This record gives sequence, structure tokens and C-alpha cells, in this order.
Amino acid sequence: MLYTIISEYDIFTREGEIPQANRFRSIASGTNGKCRGMVEYFVCGKNKVVKSLFSTDPEMYLDKRYFPGSRL
Repeated sequence: MLYTIISEYDIFTREGEIPQANRFRSIASGTNGKCRGMVEYFVCGKNKVVKSLFSTDPEMYLDKRYFPGSRL
């Protein structure tokens, strides 16, 4: 078991694999469409996979759509 704050995607990459630049997407929700945070993701095949969530709203961290490893 590995205990670290570094993402497993950064640690366990394949040899010779060129890492893609991370991408960011703003999260807007509610009727007013205000930005509630940002999601950092990477592209894996045709999927966009969540890497990190940045938000000042604690409720956002409980939303299963934005858990690390979830597909956007």
C-alpha cells in the first residue's frame, strides 16, 4: 500500500508513455449558473476521467460525479 498525496496516475504511468497535459473544466450548477469550482481531468481513450476537484463549496466534494477516477 502506498500512502502519498500524489495521484496514482502521476506515479504509475507506463514507461515511455508521454503524459498528456491536464485539462480543466469549470463546474456550473443551479439555476443561476454560477461557477462552483473546477475539475482537473485527463483524457483516456474517448473518456474524460476526473483527477482532482477544486472548490470552496464543501458539498461539491460529496458529489459522486467528481470523485477521482469518475468519468465526466
